[in-house]
Amino acid sequence: MTPVRSNPRFVAVLSTLVLCGAAVLAQSGRGSMHGYVAFEDLSYLEVAEKKVHATIELRGNTEFNHEVYTAKTNEHGSYDLKSIPMGQYVLKISSPGYRDYQTEIYLPSDFNCSLAVMLKKEKR
Repeated sequence: MTPVRSNPRFVAVLSTLVLCGAAVLAQSGRGSMHGYVAFEDLSYLEVAEKKVHATIELRGNTEFNHEVYTAKTNEHGSYDLKSIPMGQYVLKISSPGYRDYQTEIYLPSDFNCSLAVMLKKEKR
């Protein structure tokens, strides 16, 4: 039997194609968002004791994206939104007795966004 010789150029091209294909497959086109909502008049422990929660709403704001993703904070003020398509959104965080927080964001593909916000008391 004679040993099989490999062509170095063929091996290099094949390796490059395999690596590029793997990189394309690894991108999901989706991202996530998580974070923390604080309240200006409450300590971390008081948020849990008083059972204060906030609602997080992420609304697509382009001609082709009108999807809405929502979450509620847990007893510690944390929230998590998973598997969100890349795109432009309006983020709104609200809780009764507090002023709404609203901003526009862009979520890139395969991006994990972290955001902490402090809600201010409503003025009377």
